[in-house]
Amino acid sequence: MKPVNTAASLVADFVSLGLRRDMIVMVHSSLGRVGWTEDGPIAVIQALLEVLGPGGTLVMPAESPQLADPAGHDVFDAQTTPTTMGAIAEAFRSYPGTRRSGHPLVSVCANGRHAQEITAEHALEFCEGRGTPFEKLYDLDACTLLLGVGFNRCTSLHYAESLVPNRRTMISRLPIVENGVRVWVEKLSMGTDNGTHFPVVGQRFAAGGHVRRGKVGNADALFCSTRALVDFAAGYFREVLTSP
Repeated sequence: MKPVNTAASLVADFVSLGLRRDMIVMVHSSLGRVGWTEDGPIAVIQALLEVLGPGGTLVMPAESPQLADPAGHDVFDAQTTPTTMGAIAEAFRSYPGTRRSGHPLVSVCANGRHAQEITAEHALEFCEGRGTPFEKLYDLDACTLLLGVGFNRCTSLHYAESLVPNRRTMISRLPIVENGVRVWVEKLSMGTDNGTHFPVVGQRFAAGGHVRRGKVGNADALFCSTRALVDFAAGYFREVLTSP
């Protein structure tokens, strides 16, 4: 059976979408949407790294919400803790050269020129806000690639909301190690969106002509400037979120 996709065909798809050498690209993805691919998620990673080149940086979320289970006993280990963000992200976290930030629930992985800079700092409180990889992606003028997923999966929208006064917040409980002992701490974090505002932000942003659309394999793909998206979303949130 001939595969639907190969690393070479994916390279062509990414280039057609607008990815170029030396870019920093945060990818949210669904391998199932891309379709059957020779060598699976590794081929997608290799294609992305080939397009970005040695001067570029590939970034993916590596969240591990399973560690928040009060019945569990695991602690975060950057080398071994699996992510629930899909097959591509799971393969990427252990890909040679990949670095991972240190937040136990909302870590980020990066591979390439700016990997160390992006993953070096990850605040426990407001883990998608300032002092995190998401702020670094904004500062470094990164791009966002939604590969078979929508804006409801775009974590940079949490960063955008974190910048506005009336942001939605909640308390997150997370396990950390202190003096060799696993303990639970409570930290303020961004509230969940649950499809309330993020899809609307994405629809309006795209309607303004700021998003490139294309196909990568069988997946619908959306590609845009992270900084432009965050600036647009922050303006949206300032307008629609009211004081409690």
